[in-house]
Amino acid sequence: MSVPMKWAIAAVVAALFVLPSWGSAYAISFLVSMFMYVALAGSWNLFSGMTGYASLGQGLFFGLGAYAFGVATVLLNWHPAAGIVLAAVVSGTGAVLLGFVLLTTRIRVAYFAIVMLGFNEVAKTVVANIKAIGSSSGLTIPPLSSNLIAYYFLLVLAVGVTAMAYVIKRTRWGLGLKAILADEVAAEVTGVGTVAHKMLMFVLSAIPIGLAGSMIAWYWSYIDPYMAFDLALSFEMVVMAIFGGVGTVMGPVLGAVIMSVVKEGLSTSIPQFHTIVFGVLVLVLIIWCPGGVIQVVDALRRRLKGPAAGGTVR
Repeated sequence: MSVPMKWAIAAVVAALFVLPSWGSAYAISFLVSMFMYVALAGSWNLFSGMTGYASLGQGLFFGLGAYAFGVATVLLNWHPAAGIVLAAVVSGTGAVLLGFVLLTTRIRVAYFAIVMLGFNEVAKTVVANIKAIGSSSGLTIPPLSSNLIAYYFLLVLAVGVTAMAYVIKRTRWGLGLKAILADEVAAEVTGVGTVAHKMLMFVLSAIPIGLAGSMIAWYWSYIDPYMAFDLALSFEMVVMAIFGGVGTVMGPVLGAVIMSVVKEGLSTSIPQFHTIVFGVLVLVLIIWCPGGVIQVVDALRRRLKGPAAGGTVR
């Protein structure tokens, strides 16, 4: 990533921090959703994009974070800040327990994706049958005093996840992850601690997703098992990361931003057919350019500046 690109990103982030002073309520609402998707896609990419273990059930941690926050604030009468901390602890602990079950064994990548999907559905069913936490009726949570709390929280979370990916990819730990992605067996033979690498990235992926779940539960003022553990959310974070460029730093950001904008535009212009058109557009790009939007951007930069152009937006 070139220096001008870093300055451009810093300028965009600074503009987003001051935007609420003149932005409309609609703009704030849209950006809250977009920041959530950036954080979710980036978090999925931290583990699946950097290790090759594609997960179709990372939304499990979103639900765990949402319910941890709901239980803390509604049933235990904790301060919301404590509820957010509990959400991080619960989602991180859940990732550690699942990691010991799934990542310490040589489970195949395809099986890992399916097993994670299954765990998400099991959690949904279990929560829906526990009366103490509202069962299928869910929990009503005291609302935010201002939507700007969600705006800034999710903006910082999205920036933090992206910065984490940038730092990790430029460390020795990142080189180990690159080796695992290329060939896990060969990486282990050469001395890379494959289990430790996978476990840490799994936990680092789960915690931000849980934090996003806690804030969105507070923002919605209501959660139920079908919203908190919605499989559509798991699939959306996967598709956004792939659409932008899996395994890259800026790919999930571009994927989440572009898909959020396009989806919002289609839903307002052609509400009856927006899901069909949106799905076709995503399929066309992924088939035409498997590397995602980031690959298209890099190709355009090379064509405009010539082969001597240095740096990428990755």
